[in-house]
Amino acid sequence: MISPPMIVDSGTRVNIDYYIEDNVDEYSQEDIMDYFMESSTDDVEVAYKELAEDDISIDEIKLMRIKFMSEKAN
Repeated sequence: MISPPMIVDSGTRVNIDYYIEDNVDEYSQEDIMDYFMESSTDDVEVAYKELAEDDISIDEIKLMRIKFMSEKAN
């Protein structure tokens, strides 16, 4: 089975906005997207360490990475 990050990394666009809206706070969404826009890496572990003080979960970062890769990187 192919995982969503692999699908997005291969260039396929996905729309998970409906899920993100229900599961990730608006301010967290902005913080995570800003992080990925400015960061030199899209590694979720690095992002988690950077955003940990903002009370952002690794699952929220993973979801937003998928959105970021789908919208900005492809």
